Amino acid sequence: MHVTVTGRNIELTSALKEYLIDKLERSQKHFDHSLTITALLSVAKNPSVAASQTAEVTIKLNGSTIRGEESTENMYASIDLVADKIERQLRKYKTRYYHKGNHSKLKGDRELVGAQSEGGDEEFDFESDNGFGHKDTAVSEDTNPRIVRSKRFPLKPMMPEEACKHMDLLGHDFFMFINSESSQVNTVYHRRDGNYGLIEPEA
Repeated sequence: MHVTVTGRNIELTSALKEYLIDKLERSQKHFDHSLTITALLSVAKNPSVAASQTAEVTIKLNGSTIRGEESTENMYASIDLVADKIERQLRKYKTRYYHKGNHSKLKGDRELVGAQSEGGDEEFDFESDNGFGHKDTAVSEDTNPRIVRSKRFPLKPMMPEEACKHMDLLGHDFFMFINSESSQVNTVYHRRDGNYGLIEPEA
């Protein structure tokens, strides 16, 4: 296992790096080949942010990205949580998508459903997050909500089933992509009933 650790607003002590690597070792046991992992440990400068110490871990695996992020008041606790999340996602990846012949096909009993049902408009269940499945907390009650974080990322052409796979691997609540059949921007998301939803623009 090869781990690259970067720090932001924090001193990367040997004890901290060793603790992180030790926790991530549990993820390596699921694979025969060595994993390449990048980690970012950061501390928010804003004193109003309670969960200011964040651990982010990213793993590139066969064209897919496994990513986890956790924030608490203690960096060691954040590392514990993100290591658990990464291990769960890798275990899911291996059981659902890693088997030969199952790279592009969804496995399991989840069904991809449209954004509208026969009964009328669909009820969307988007949780309050920053667009990437990570909750932005500690918003001051005496201030109006505002955009506090933005990201740019490339939209790749793929089928909705493949988009659902990427969404699950990333641990997000929704995922935007370019539909290979229509060449339009679509969004898949998790429904409350355990299935998937697909949002398409009107013609």
